[in-house]
Amino acid sequence: MARNLPTIPAFEPGTNPSESWRHWKEDFEDYLEALQNSEAPEKTKTALFRHLCGEELKKQLRAFDLKPNDVCEGVTLQQVLQEFDKYFLDYQNEIFASFMFLEIKQEHGEKFTDYYSRLRNVVVECNYGESQDRMLRDKIIQGLLDKALQERLIRETSKKSKTLQEVVSECKAAENSKVQASVMNEKLSHSECFKEF
Repeated sequence: MARNLPTIPAFEPGTNPSESWRHWKEDFEDYLEALQNSEAPEKTKTALFRHLCGEELKKQLRAFDLKPNDVCEGVTLQQVLQEFDKYFLDYQNEIFASFMFLEIKQEHGEKFTDYYSRLRNVVVECNYGESQDRMLRDKIIQGLLDKALQERLIRETSKKSKTLQEVVSECKAAENSKVQASVMNEKLSHSECFKEF
C-alpha cells in the first residue's frame, strides 16, 4: 500500500465552487484509489473524506440530513459524494462558465493540444448540451493564433460544415507540419554553416 502518499489539499471553493468541487472530488477519488482504500469499509472511506475535506465541507456535511444505508451500518461514501454533488449543482453559474469559455484564446507558444484541453475543461460547466461539440469547434477556430489556418478553416467550413474532430485533426496536422518545417529549416541552416568552413 502507498501509505507515504502526500495528502491532497483541503477543498477551496474559489470563484466557481461547482467546478472546484468536481476537481476536488476527482482528486479525492484518485487519492482513495492510490491508497488502495476504494474497497475499504464505508466507515473508513467516510472517515478519510472527513479528514481531508477541510472545514468548509465538514460544516456542510453536518447540515446534510443523511440517513444510514439499509445495507451498511452507517452512511456510505457514495451517499456523501452524491449529497455534495446536489449541493454544488446550485452553485453552477452557466453564464460565468460561458463567459470564461468564450474568453479563452490560444496563448503564444501554447501547443494546440494544450489549448484544446483548456477549452474542453471549461466547456463542461457551460451546459451547452447537444451544441457542445459545435461550440467547441467554433471556439477553437475563433481563438487560434495561426491566422492563416484560422482563415482556411473559416473558408472551408463555410462551403461544407466540418465536425469538431475534423477541425481538431486539421489543427494538429498544421501544428505538426510547422514543427517539422522548423526542424528541417534548422537542419538546413546548420548544414549551410558547415559548408562555409
